[in-house]
Amino acid sequence: MHARLARQLIEACGGLAEAADVCRVRKSALGDYQSPHGEGFMPADVIADLEAHCGQAIYSRALFEARPEAAAARNLTEEACEAAEAAAALQREVRLSTGDGVLTPRERDALVKMHAQAERQLREVGQLLASDEAG
Repeated sequence: MHARLARQLIEACGGLAEAADVCRVRKSALGDYQSPHGEGFMPADVIADLEAHCGQAIYSRALFEARPEAAAARNLTEEACEAAEAAAALQREVRLSTGDGVLTPRERDALVKMHAQAERQLREVGQLLASDEAG
């Protein structure tokens, strides 16, 4: 799980070189963090720097959601707000990315990821509505 999250976060930052420019570790260490055979985990301050750079809580959100008690603590209002915010962020990025009339492969990749995140958030709202925990 950690290697996958590191890889997703580094990709969201534009790759190893760009990620290394915005945090305290070098490309080689970042490469190790995203390797499933690596022995270390990405330090919290590096995660924070990279998430701030890409504007997405990819790693920290996944860690939070992996906690068993985190799922039970969620509520319908919180989930609905997060879904709306994810959709609004997607809308903003579509507008900004297409404003010049050109959608680059990197912009398209970022939009695909944001779209997937918005869909996940909406699914969580649906799951809560279908459960006895809505409220």
